[in-house]
Amino acid sequence: FADEPASPHSVSGNIGVLSSYNLRGITNTPENKDATINGGIDYNHASGFYAGWWGSTLRYSAGTDLFENAAGELVEVETGEVTNAFENDFYAGYSGSINDDWGYTAGLTYYYYYDIGNSGSNGFETMLGLTYKDLGITAQTLLEDLDWGNAGDTYLKASYSYALPKDFSLDTALGLYLYDKNGPIEAADTFSFRHFDIGLSKALADTGVTASMNYILGGYDRNDIKQKNKVVLGLGYSF
Repeated sequence: FADEPASPHSVSGNIGVLSSYNLRGITNTPENKDATINGGIDYNHASGFYAGWWGSTLRYSAGTDLFENAAGELVEVETGEVTNAFENDFYAGYSGSINDDWGYTAGLTYYYYYDIGNSGSNGFETMLGLTYKDLGITAQTLLEDLDWGNAGDTYLKASYSYALPKDFSLDTALGLYLYDKNGPIEAADTFSFRHFDIGLSKALADTGVTASMNYILGGYDRNDIKQKNKVVLGLGYSF
């Protein structure tokens, strides 16, 4: 009997818990300063087309004011809190291979925030990426002015993972930001170092669960405010 051809469609999912959710290295005023539940589902086609959804619980500052401390440094002070919001990221795109070592991806993400009181945070962002073996570089650019960024703001990220003995993995990431100063949100400069992450992760036998510990070396936000260093612990399950 002939073998049935492999399906060109595949679906996968994930769910995880983090000790906090620090979006793109923002540790002073994180998206969720407490234990965070997140998860998502992905569809992939053999042609390279992909689509998916990712979501996370949120507990973040509803606003901040800038104050000068005794050392003459500007610091951010929270003025309120949002406790019941939820982030939804809907995305689709295309990924492919150039050869055995090089790959690429191009996609679009729509951010939808539930129960934050307004729609000014919802919007589109493009994503372009290039991979070489275990090294990945991405550029994500906002297409419209939002509460958290201007159209043209671009987040640049380089990530690298290295397999270690005993099913451990060394995971690193460098985040940079290019700011568009022509939008409604001011920026101290057009370029900043946002964060550097280094961590260890380990698959727990054949359970599908991965444990992780990540250290965030804080950089600077758009107001040139230094972000504090932070350790984030996590457990994730893929299916």
